[in-house]
Amino acid sequence: MREHLLTSILILILLVSCKQTETKKTEIVEQNATTELKTEMEIKVEENIAEEQFVENDSLAFAFESELEDYALKSSLFKIELKPYQNHHDKSVIDTMKTLTFDKTKLEFYKAKNWESIIGGIIKNPEIKFVDSLNIGINKRTLENILKTKIESDKVTLGNLEQTSLFFFQFENGILESIKYEGYFD
Repeated sequence: MREHLLTSILILILLVSCKQTETKKTEIVEQNATTELKTEMEIKVEENIAEEQFVENDSLAFAFESELEDYALKSSLFKIELKPYQNHHDKSVIDTMKTLTFDKTKLEFYKAKNWESIIGGIIKNPEIKFVDSLNIGINKRTLENILKTKIESDKVTLGNLEQTSLFFFQFENGILESIKYEGYFD
């Protein structure tokens, strides 16, 4: 009886240790699959990066920002909405966030007591025209001529060295679909 009990315990120990080994093998296989998945995701990220083209030109980015701001503030196309905004540097000062909208276009301005500046927005209407015929609906060649750069992507970003003033141009089938602007806001 004692021999039978010892044999049963030995078989039970062997079965338990075999099951633990199988579990470890399964975990290793799952880890390899995760590693392969990360590799595929990294490849997709690299492909997306390659699809975007960055054009660094401080003076042109500044000129675009200045002309867009000037155009928006003088145009009668826009509906204006004002909201109070507490100044980050001096909590006792209330500045203004100014939103200009026209159809699918929206521009954001920050207005302090003595100055006003565009801080962001998106343009999707061909009626909004600035910088010598820069508007929605133009082809890549027109933007190439304005930027004086060969465009090799459907996503083009114009910005300054510090990237505090960025214009994102999105093309579809060779036609400009949208212009997004991101400016510095402190």
